[in-house]
Amino acid sequence: MLKKICMTSCLMAALLPVWAQAETGNTHLITLKAVKLDSGQLAYQMVSHKIQDDSGSEEDITGRYAKEPSIPGPTIVMTEGDKAEVTLEQGIKDSDKPVSIHVHGVHYKIDSDGTMKMLNQVADEAAFPGKPYTYKWTAALGTAGTWPYHDHTFGNPKLGSEDKGLYGTLIVNPKSGQIPGLIDGEIKQVNLKDIKREFILWMHETTFWGMEVNNIVNRQVPLWTNPSLGAREGELVRFHVIGLGTAFHTFHLHGHHWIQPGTTHILDTFNVGPIQRESFVIKAGEGVGPGHWHYHCHVLQHMQSGMMGAFMVIGSK
Repeated sequence: MLKKICMTSCLMAALLPVWAQAETGNTHLITLKAVKLDSGQLAYQMVSHKIQDDSGSEEDITGRYAKEPSIPGPTIVMTEGDKAEVTLEQGIKDSDKPVSIHVHGVHYKIDSDGTMKMLNQVADEAAFPGKPYTYKWTAALGTAGTWPYHDHTFGNPKLGSEDKGLYGTLIVNPKSGQIPGLIDGEIKQVNLKDIKREFILWMHETTFWGMEVNNIVNRQVPLWTNPSLGAREGELVRFHVIGLGTAFHTFHLHGHHWIQPGTTHILDTFNVGPIQRESFVIKAGEGVGPGHWHYHCHVLQHMQSGMMGAFMVIGSK
């Protein structure tokens, strides 16, 4: 009888939809603010990020983020099975216009879509001055990946204002804690805890906008435009490349190779369109050693406009 009950329970669990099976992780309690920079551009700023486990215990990780607003905005890292409650504040001086967050990749209900009533036929899902708005996301099984989030209201409620700087990155890591990578010439499963640094590069028109997630010291560092990136020889590094705007790009990193996600194809170049994204793992300096390795868009006009930077690999000794 006990065996029969166990088999029935296991079968019922297997038949549950993936979103129901996944909702066993942590809850991220996040507050972001949209502000105006001295340059006139807009940016998201991390106000607070706490992680609550199933027992209700909370860990405050706000200190991992930069104190100032940045472009791209704060990188939010979740794991399949996690949920998030993201509250947005409108902190743009001299503006009464709403701002919002529309996220890609994860699951949410219509009231967390980040659009206005004229589009969603439900409500204005945005923050107004003095009136924050909260979005609820579920990083269900199958949503692992690198995803953008961005405004869908400011200036134009149908389009949003990514081009003004209101965009950021959501990374959903797989529940398994492993991702494939080309390491020492072989495709292997890489433990996420072994990845030392993560570089997020947004390709916007003719400029790279960067952010580093440093897993060694648990800090995020805004890198701003066409940044120099750094790692020690032999460190495992994950790149996240995302397109934005109207231009199409070709990303190329000198001296290094990786596998195309979901395949066994080995690449050193790939195409990036608006909101198209790709992530990959490399071993810094593998087979080539230390050096200042060039990365750039391979569209000639974009290179001529300065769309490039350096990946500086420092000798392990």
